[in-house]
Amino acid sequence: MENKHQPLREEHMETIRRSGLLSGLAKGKDTEAVSQLGFQVKQLGAEEMAILEGDRVTDIMILHAGGIRGEKFHLEGNVDLMHMYQRGEIFGAEAVVSRFKTSPLTYIADKEAVILRVPFRSITQSEFSGDIMLALLRILADDNIKKLYKIETLSKRGLRERVMTYLRIISRKVGSPCFSIHMDRAQFAQYLCVNRTALSYELNQMKRDGLIDFQKDRFHILEKNQ
Repeated sequence: MENKHQPLREEHMETIRRSGLLSGLAKGKDTEAVSQLGFQVKQLGAEEMAILEGDRVTDIMILHAGGIRGEKFHLEGNVDLMHMYQRGEIFGAEAVVSRFKTSPLTYIADKEAVILRVPFRSITQSEFSGDIMLALLRILADDNIKKLYKIETLSKRGLRERVMTYLRIISRKVGSPCFSIHMDRAQFAQYLCVNRTALSYELNQMKRDGLIDFQKDRFHILEKNQ
């Protein structure tokens, strides 16, 4: 899809607010800050790359609509799914603030997507830079925690243990035994670094054993397993 730049609308402002990037600003200052920073709206087609691993990254990017997946490609052909990004989440920021500004992951539109991007240099030169940089630090800390979640999940040897570990992490995060993981079965298998057929079999076994219930990407951890 051809990339088109569009003017910001109120729905875009709501996404920027949801990202937390402006969370440290005084009430009423967020609109002023956005007008100074020079946000742009960019459209991506399905499977179009937003950032390629190794690319130099100079913009902060926020997902406004659609989906973005962060993936790590290996020389032997394997692909690890690191995270599925939802509306309001920032991606690629770790590269922007790093020494060499090169992306460690490839970010791909899972379906048609709209992203909001702002040059990092505009942030550093803004009168609101102090508050925004502090907010960005918190966002990067949250991203680091997500990576630790994956390490914790993959540290489990058995497939059932990996599934339950991940589902319990998400359940604790959302504060409910019922939740969506925002991944289809193939993506969930990729995230867990297992075969899709093996995962489907194990999920059905876990359902029969009364551990979980699920429909598509929505899961319910049964009460006795909380």
